[in-house]
This record gives sequence, C-alpha cells and structure tokens, in this order.
Amino acid sequence: MKNSNKIVVEAIIPCEVETLWERSQEPDLHILWDIRFSHIIYLDELDEKGFQLMDYRTKIGFGTEIKGIGRYLQNTPLKHSTFEFESDDWKSIIKIGRGIWQYKPCAEGTYFRTVYDYETNYGFFGKIIDRILFRPMMQLATEWSFETLRRWCNGDETEVEKRRSYFKYIPFLIKRYFGFAPKKGEAESWIGSGQETNLTPNYQTGLRRAT
Repeated sequence: MKNSNKIVVEAIIPCEVETLWERSQEPDLHILWDIRFSHIIYLDELDEKGFQLMDYRTKIGFGTEIKGIGRYLQNTPLKHSTFEFESDDWKSIIKIGRGIWQYKPCAEGTYFRTVYDYETNYGFFGKIIDRILFRPMMQLATEWSFETLRRWCNGDETEVEKRRSYFKYIPFLIKRYFGFAPKKGEAESWIGSGQETNLTPNYQTGLRRAT
C-alpha cells in the first residue's frame, strides 16, 4: 500500500465525542449515515487472532450486493479505533485494507477523521480501475457520509434519510470529481499520505464541556 495513496476524510462534528463514538461504532447507527454500507452486523465467530468479525454489505442495485468481512483491531474508547476489512466476493474491487477512526474533542464539538487504504483484486486491471474510478468514488462516498453525520449531529435528523438517496449523492460525486470544493464548514477529503490536514479545529485545553 503506497503512502501517498490513502483516503483521508475529516470533519468537525458539532456534538460531544461520546455521541459521535456511539453513532460511528454501533452498526445500527453507523449504516444510517454511511452511504458505503447497507448492512453491518457483528458475527458470533472470531478470526484466528481472536478478533470479533463483522459482516458488511453494500447494495449496488438490481438486487445485487457486495459482501465483506471486517474487524476492529484496537479500540481506545472516545479516542481512536483501528480496523481491517476484506472481501472474497468476485464483485469487489477491494481485496484487503486497513484504516483508523480518530476522535478529538475541540471547542466546536469533535474533530473526526479517518484514514484508510486497501489492496485491489484483478491485478493490473483492478489497479487501473481503482485509480481512475473506484478510489475517487470511495473517497467521495466517505466525504458525503461524514457530511451526513455532521448534519445529523447538528440536530437535523431529516438529513440522514434524505442523503441515503443515490439520486442526491451522484450529482455531488460528479461535481466533486471535477474539482468543485466543499463549502466552508463541511466535511473534506483527499487522497494523500494521511499526514495532511485541511481543518484547524480550536482544541480544548483538557477541560470537558458541561453535559
């Protein structure tokens, strides 16, 4: 996995870190805002290293879905979690990947960030499709999802249902693919090393806000 090829997405979410942690870590809540998934559940089985497995799926239309398996590798509640995902579904471009969720309280709410990368199936052909189409699509689907979460945590619960529609997502995808920048305050994304940041949240100095 190349260091400059990671998908990076970040947003300042206007809520307490406890709320954000719950809405991003609980599968039933996660699928409400993340357009990349239509189904996530924990399985009873463990992998060979003892990590609990998750079954995740994505509907791609006409009754067809892509299936995969995921697992959390390490969780530090309210701070960060690392994860791994893979698929042996022949319809999946993704072979195996890893990433991280990062959470940090700030004066505006919580700074939320993900960085992830993956290897592709189908050899050279898969790499070309990924570079030209699939990776930018995954990047922008993640950005769209972060923005949905941001609006939901800002108090607009109607955004969750409205933004699950691909009819709304596709125009956004086209605009962002051709270089239209997000509005000020919205989620942002790019493909890079994972060391960059575009947002400059006002971090708190160790003090927790009253709940």
